Amino acid sequence: MIAAMALWVGGIARVRPARLGVPAAGVAIVTTLLAVHDWTWTPAPRWIPAMVLVVLLSTPSARVLRADQDLLRARGATGRQVIGLAAAEAAAAGFAGGVVGVTVSLACGFSAGTGVAVAREIVLLLLAGVLVAALAILPPVLREWYFVPADGGPPWWSPYGLDFILLALAFVWPLFGWAGGTMLLWRLVELGLRKGKRAIGGILRPLVSGLAGVIALSISWRSALLARSVVLVALAVAFAIATALTRDGCGEAEVDLIASLILAAAAAGPSFGAALNERRRDLLIVSTLGGKRRQVAAFIAGDALVVGGGGLIAGHLLGVLFVLVSKVERVPSPHGYFGLLALVVIVSCVAASARIAQLAARDEVSDLRDY
Repeated sequence: MIAAMALWVGGIARVRPARLGVPAAGVAIVTTLLAVHDWTWTPAPRWIPAMVLVVLLSTPSARVLRADQDLLRARGATGRQVIGLAAAEAAAAGFAGGVVGVTVSLACGFSAGTGVAVAREIVLLLLAGVLVAALAILPPVLREWYFVPADGGPPWWSPYGLDFILLALAFVWPLFGWAGGTMLLWRLVELGLRKGKRAIGGILRPLVSGLAGVIALSISWRSALLARSVVLVALAVAFAIATALTRDGCGEAEVDLIASLILAAAAAGPSFGAALNERRRDLLIVSTLGGKRRQVAAFIAGDALVVGGGGLIAGHLLGVLFVLVSKVERVPSPHGYFGLLALVVIVSCVAASARIAQLAARDEVSDLRDY
């Protein structure tokens, strides 16, 4: 069984390196932040929203998971074996990322002390890394194997008003406000994309002229997928803004700013690219029905505008809300950093769009069966 798990993890790393590389990179960021802040438990510890963002960014694609699990079912795999394979993936990604984070922490002097104290901190960081990877990889696997998740629609928690409950509890713990604000944003973005076809068409019309209505309808159909991308970008931007507005000027604060930029780039680049890749079937249908490259590019540009622009605007609002809820001392707004943050998000979205456009241009009608 152990040998089979090792072969599986090795195959995943070779065929789809991003599936293990993304959570490993996220774990490296979280463990570095843990070492930087010395495990301090402030009213709003900075590493917690970073960990949540890393978990969301590292969650495997539902389509990829479903394809893998269909293959495992066809080969007679049991639920226990599937969970074991997912646990092996989480352990490999978590340990690899934890080693990188520990190395960076030691090299930069963030892990203080000697002897037993350093050894204890290294072990705790490695365990934390495996835990973060497990939170990112295991729940989606369990959901896909034991339940039949909805392919679209609003988030599962929206009927229960969990976002409003958490916002009301923000005075108890600031992080409740962070969570509630993020969930409320998710609800509003998904609802706006699903119901606001006319408004979206009006915004896109100056850019894509006659295709605005069709693109707006397509965005409405994929509202759940795009809403997740918008919220991820917004959450990354909000984390960066909150970090910039509350930093205390010490050398470790620079690590927070760099980590914020990396997470923003990941949310607007690989994460948005993965979501956009899910729409290659739609793009292929457009091409099959006689759509030109310019029209296919218009569909991609519409998604990029919604995700990049919407994420930047919502992220700024969410970041200010986070600062107000946290009730911490503010510093003057670093406009240069905000400009760099916006540039990172825009460039990442453009790069992801260009890559998907390149892949979509290679697709043939026979590839429809693969989607």
